[in-house]
Amino acid sequence: MSDSINSYSAPGPMAGYLYQVRLALLWSIRQSRQKDFVVSIETLDDVSFTADQEPISVLQAKHSLHATATLGDLSSDLWKTLRIWMLGQSSGEVSNHTKRFLITTASVNPGTACAALGIDDPHRNVQEASNRLKHAATTSTNTNLKETFKTFLELDDVSRENLLSHIYIIPAQPNAESIQKDLHSELYFVSMHHQDLSVQMLEGWWFHRVVHELINHGPGIPRAEIEAKISDIQESLKPDSLPIDQEIDELMVALDQLPEFASRPFYKQVELVGGSQVRIRNAITSYLKAFRQRSAWTRNDLLFDADLEQYDQWLYEEWELQHAQVCDELGPEATEEAMKSAGRAILKWAEDAPMPIRSGVTVPWVCRGSLHMLAEERRLGWHPDFKERLEAIFDLPAEGGAA
Repeated sequence: MSDSINSYSAPGPMAGYLYQVRLALLWSIRQSRQKDFVVSIETLDDVSFTADQEPISVLQAKHSLHATATLGDLSSDLWKTLRIWMLGQSSGEVSNHTKRFLITTASVNPGTACAALGIDDPHRNVQEASNRLKHAATTSTNTNLKETFKTFLELDDVSRENLLSHIYIIPAQPNAESIQKDLHSELYFVSMHHQDLSVQMLEGWWFHRVVHELINHGPGIPRAEIEAKISDIQESLKPDSLPIDQEIDELMVALDQLPEFASRPFYKQVELVGGSQVRIRNAITSYLKAFRQRSAWTRNDLLFDADLEQYDQWLYEEWELQHAQVCDELGPEATEEAMKSAGRAILKWAEDAPMPIRSGVTVPWVCRGSLHMLAEERRLGWHPDFKERLEAIFDLPAEGGAA
């Protein structure tokens, strides 16, 4: 990579943002076992937890791409964090009793203020940390932190120790990639057989949810919503159910996209019985949803080819009965309009067919789309004479072509 491209590269900040989002999820899961809360990102702090609109705890996330990074008493990351917390406390946004956590992938050395502010550490010593930070602020020549040092030194001893008594430094934490292992261990109860998928599903929802909050300046994500999502994932991975991908479920084909599918057999099948554009669009949407969701299930070993073949055979047998009943009622002298009307009735059955792939899968487009997939393969159709009509469209040689 050229130097010019390198100058615009930002893997460090990007990894830091991803770390912050994953850390918020991990701490939300852990917090949910203790108390009620609403979690927010980039409001009071990198991550903040509130209850009754009062901050319970705030987190500063510090991520480094260097495995040997250390956090010392003169580190910019430490003093920038202290500055944020001092400002938050002086403005009243964060109360004196709010717990403050500095969570970092860097290590800390014994005998430092950072070590003295460890969480649940027998060596935690707020007074020692206060003295060491006061010494660092007094002796440092770092002009970039001059104002922060000044603010810290202007606090009296009681105020300084009160601030530090609510600060906890948690060093040597897993990086943005490795933190996934902690998520795995926290979600062990969701699905022992599909652990990776459980985390993938939860993270997919979480990132989508966080982006929505950031864009819309939302009030935060409540504990109940997180617990409900985890419960949904747990339910969807039970033997009688299957998870539905949110992006697939939300897919919708626009009317101006219809011509892109006009040459496909399943499109022609709806057209043959005089189906409206709305029904054609529904067929395309259902087809795409079912195709993608079935593919995702097989990729994640939730279904196997034999399962899908068995389901398709069940659908085919049910269609075969519907088709036979309609044809028997039509008789051999039926007009084209009568056959189209009968075909629309079969199509309506396909659109409404209550045949879930598993009892816990309630979205209707899985069955509907699977039937359109079979129509695409020309194994079944809606027009009573669909085979002959499709042969005329797709199989007969073009005029003047080879026989």
